[in-house]
Amino acid sequence: MTMLNEVVEHIVFGSGVVTEAEDHMIWVKFQDEIGTKIFLYPEAFEKFLKAENPAVENYTLQKLRIKQDQIEQERREKEREAAELQEQMRKISIAKKEPARSIKKKS
Repeated sequence: MTMLNEVVEHIVFGSGVVTEAEDHMIWVKFQDEIGTKIFLYPEAFEKFLKAENPAVENYTLQKLRIKQDQIEQERREKEREAAELQEQMRKISIAKKEPARSIKKKS
């Protein structure tokens, strides 16, 4: 679904039209005195923007949820990796503190 020419409402700037969409950015043209502003897409729809078209709004919010889920999954994976690393470091630390065991030779 394309965002081009969609009307959006900004909490401060008011009504504007999406004039360009590229990668994770959208350009919105507001009134002349405000001009064109660039927003992260879809993140700006979490707090700042709302699409006038309900289908576009729902699609955008769905994309936002998917992106937030991916970010949360990556965060959990990094936490898991950090916990594993910390456990490995703990084991190494314990091993370094243990006295060396000597091997007794049989006479």
